[in-house]
Amino acid sequence: MDVDYEEIAYKIVHMCARIREDETVTIMGREDNLFYCELIALACSKLGALPHVAVRSDTYALHRATETSLEYLRKTPRHIKALIQNSDVIITVSFLFKDPALSSRIPEERYSAERSGNKPIKDIIFDGHRRWVGTDFPTPEQAASYGVDFEYYHDTFWQAMNIDYPALASRAEDLAVVLRGAKVVRIFSPKGTNLSLSIEGRRINKDDGVIDEEDVKRGDPYLNLPSGEVCMAPLETSANGKVVFDIGFWQGQKIKDLEVEFKDGRVTPLGAREGLDIFVKVLETSEGDKDRIGELGIGLNPAVKEAIGDTLLDEKIIGTIHLAIGENRNEGGINNSTLHWDLLVEKATVEVDGRVIMREGKFSLDIV
Repeated sequence: MDVDYEEIAYKIVHMCARIREDETVTIMGREDNLFYCELIALACSKLGALPHVAVRSDTYALHRATETSLEYLRKTPRHIKALIQNSDVIITVSFLFKDPALSSRIPEERYSAERSGNKPIKDIIFDGHRRWVGTDFPTPEQAASYGVDFEYYHDTFWQAMNIDYPALASRAEDLAVVLRGAKVVRIFSPKGTNLSLSIEGRRINKDDGVIDEEDVKRGDPYLNLPSGEVCMAPLETSANGKVVFDIGFWQGQKIKDLEVEFKDGRVTPLGAREGLDIFVKVLETSEGDKDRIGELGIGLNPAVKEAIGDTLLDEKIIGTIHLAIGENRNEGGINNSTLHWDLLVEKATVEVDGRVIMREGKFSLDIV
């Protein structure tokens, strides 16, 4: 599949982020996608906005994380904090390492220290006063870490970026209408998930490909690309029951069939077919409300058919739900943590106030 990166950059700037003349834009990427970041910056410049591009290599990130002290990693760079404070829009083009095999060589306590140092910056990004677009750029190394063919991964990613956004927005609003004003959500799955939680009084967020004025007024000026989900922050003490997560990833490391129990919103790991030690270590080294229910999301992107391993894609699959633990203030919650971790449940059945809206991965509503 050929990708017109210039056209996509134009859409990100003009349609998705709705950047305007004289706005300041910070674009953060990787060494391998510098050309793509610069296309986004050029699209900003042509309309009169003021972009700044910052990229780093996997090699630098690895050496910085492994060859400096934990005290150093916990420091917050004052100049970067000031840059973000003075940005109207932030565009992140680097959720992952180009090669996740390198990131898996960084000890978790060092990742935790880095997250602590970066947290004041993330708090500014997600304070509701700036627009943020989070996306990535698929690589052969990422595909290898997921155990999938690169051509398939590449094509799925870019097809998911190039969907009918007005249709997605309509689909997301149809689902949001059902969830607004709802109280209790119950989730089941064939592998044994049986969870109850409350969304009473919580904001319903639509990740529909566009940051519009309604999103800004609601305090939700954030966007993933690929887009395609409706999400919310459950009441943090409301989750009770068992969840079996089919798949999750952490810094290139895979977790399969992770079984956990929620009690009054707090998670306890019970077992996993693969990767239990990863989950336990991340919880141990993270800070704040790391073990609290943080998010419930329902996927809506028609171009993503099956789980690949890239959370940015997998959480958008129609017929899946994902739950996150940890930080959730940008979703409308109150958790304050260095951790926000999305994990996937496939073939879910979802009840909203007793009404089945999804049965084993198929919507019962006329929205897809």
